[in-house]
Amino acid sequence: MPSRIAHIVARSLAAFAVAVAGDVAAAQSLVTPGIPTTPPPAAWAPPPRIIVPQLGRAAGAASLLAVTDVSANVEIRDQVATTTLEIGLVNRSPAAQEATLLVPVPSAATVMGFSFEGPAKEPTARVLGRNEARLEYDSIVARERDPALLEWAGWNLVRTSVFPVAAGGTQRIRLVWEELLTPIGDRLDYVLPRSDIVGAGPAWRVHVDVKSSATLAAVYSPTHELRTLSRSTNGATLEASDRGATSTGALRLAIVRAGGRPGEAAATVMTYPDPVNGGGWFLMLAAAPVLPRENALPRDLVLVLDRSGSMSGAPLEQAKAATLRIIDGLRDGERVNVIDFSNGVSRFADAPVALDATTRARLAAHVAALAPSGGTNIHDALLEALRQPVAAGSVPLCLFVTDGLPTIGRTLERDIRALAEKGNASQRRVFTIGLGPDVNVPLLDRIADASRALATYVTPGDDLTQRVAEVVERLGPPALTELALVATENGVSAPNRIADLQPGVLPDLFGGSTLVICGQYRGNAPFTLAAEGRAADGKRRLTVQVDPKAASVTNAFVPRLWASRRIAQLVDGIRQLGADQPKTSLSIDADPRLRELVGEIVRLATTWGILTEYTSMLALEGSRFNDWRALETACADSLNGRAVQTRSGYAAVNQGMNWNRQKVESTLAGTKAYVDASLAQVESSNLAQCGTANLWRSGQRWTEGSIAGDVNPVIDEVVIFGSDRHRQLLWELVEENRQSAIALDGEILIRHRGKNILVRNDGC
Repeated sequence: MPSRIAHIVARSLAAFAVAVAGDVAAAQSLVTPGIPTTPPPAAWAPPPRIIVPQLGRAAGAASLLAVTDVSANVEIRDQVATTTLEIGLVNRSPAAQEATLLVPVPSAATVMGFSFEGPAKEPTARVLGRNEARLEYDSIVARERDPALLEWAGWNLVRTSVFPVAAGGTQRIRLVWEELLTPIGDRLDYVLPRSDIVGAGPAWRVHVDVKSSATLAAVYSPTHELRTLSRSTNGATLEASDRGATSTGALRLAIVRAGGRPGEAAATVMTYPDPVNGGGWFLMLAAAPVLPRENALPRDLVLVLDRSGSMSGAPLEQAKAATLRIIDGLRDGERVNVIDFSNGVSRFADAPVALDATTRARLAAHVAALAPSGGTNIHDALLEALRQPVAAGSVPLCLFVTDGLPTIGRTLERDIRALAEKGNASQRRVFTIGLGPDVNVPLLDRIADASRALATYVTPGDDLTQRVAEVVERLGPPALTELALVATENGVSAPNRIADLQPGVLPDLFGGSTLVICGQYRGNAPFTLAAEGRAADGKRRLTVQVDPKAASVTNAFVPRLWASRRIAQLVDGIRQLGADQPKTSLSIDADPRLRELVGEIVRLATTWGILTEYTSMLALEGSRFNDWRALETACADSLNGRAVQTRSGYAAVNQGMNWNRQKVESTLAGTKAYVDASLAQVESSNLAQCGTANLWRSGQRWTEGSIAGDVNPVIDEVVIFGSDRHRQLLWELVEENRQSAIALDGEILIRHRGKNILVRNDGC
């Protein structure tokens, strides 16, 4: 038994022994029992200031204590997770303040340490179980009159002893807790509580270090953007990106361990129930560990370089440097060819050549000699790339780099699109890379999407060599290819059990990477999902069991990610209408099919809280959520002016960047923001994803997305903060993972148990 696990078990046994002796409070200081017992002793009455680091301040609007910074260091060793939370405080008042810390923690947490700067009584901290925490919690909320506290109802709470903060001074606090993560198949789930409220406190520095005695297939967060600093067979180190540091909501991690042979991929599934229609939504995560050479499929790569006159200077030199870097990264024996184009098309060889020292030197000399001239013959360059023969058993890949619009040969977008869709007999994956604004963005997107690939856009100031390297890093070495998702029930094919897969056509799975598949499942009986594909040693199946009874409302990220991808699919259906007639004006009145598409985009965005550039009107002050026709018209106007009629320029590049991210969206951060036409990041404080609830603010009122579209929504009940009914409603919402919805400021209109309820927090 690992020492950490043994330590937790020992503490649990000690707590049991103390409880048998009759000292329940002492037992709870050792471990949080599953069933709380008595109300908190009077000696633990809270001091004047309650610090909740998740809120970024002390409870109570008038407090002069503020949180300056928070860092979380998470160490996961097999099943044991140790979280160290360090908090900085500042006291802006002229008098010394005493405070206590209140931190929501998972139910299995055990406090391992609490310390602060300066002399004082021996610091202590204990975990309050759910019912005991509820009594404590209700008393604090009643006294502080702070709606933001409401979102921590239902959590276990760590409460510390009193510590000082000097007048005009600062204080640093360190809290450590440990928990034993329960395996779910090959997956371990970790949760770090954070506030759902936008703008709640400073950014959090988050560092995660994972070590596993089993092969590690993936460390994936569906909620926050994390950067991988290092990766090995049995470990990974990650940190929150700038975007991840400011993202709201609990940070969730899925640690997937691979079984079987070295390099073998693994899969897991997370589900969310649909209480209205039955069934629900699923997220299947397929992950491949870092692959040994013998477990990787060989690559057959064609590099296509635009050398038209507009590529003169830095663009072509960077493209040539990126090409050589790509070739250096391929293994001997893998095949490569280089195609260059301007008015016409040239190539290094008639077919891809196997790499060795000799061919590497010849390729380097060929690339170095390329010089810019002429126009941009995209059609014929793509035709030549798709005609290249593919070695048996290899994965056919292509990187297509261009900086211009088609000017030579067949230039109509529909002709080039048709070639990509119908002329790719070898199923070569064409990863397009657009340099600068003068590219046909919907065309490059469709070329890539039709071949299980992605498009990338490089803007001024970007390092082309680095951006291309990032693309290539995602492409190797291949673990599973030609993937398809199948469902079976009792060993019999059951395609009716799953629907609306996103993406509809699965991309390849590469070593050291993850593939996120979202969809809906039907029915409430268990069934099996399998991702079938080709590996180096033949056909392989990644199989997971889906039990709808295990679906959880804590997995609210699952339908949100599905909805974001679904919107991207619908948007591209409309965007591609502009290929033939880019100046066409969309009319939802004249085209029932178009109205259906636009209506579905608006419905998904409002219901699931998805912010896109085409539904940004939802986050504007004064939006009329009871006028569905106005919302549809505004969305159609945006799609018409931008998605259909804007094919190139920065106003098209930003759409391509958004679409390529959204169609494979794997973290909630991307559902709350987009890049605008000036390539600036746009987020809104008028959207709140609160547990399973999604709310939009107009004026002083938040409206749940499921109510949007009601012409005259009847308010069945008004609930005032602090009333008995308010407390009852709070604990009802806890059971649905929606309590943070009524932690927002002002008025909140929600749909609950068939009634429209207006909660009034104003005046608190």
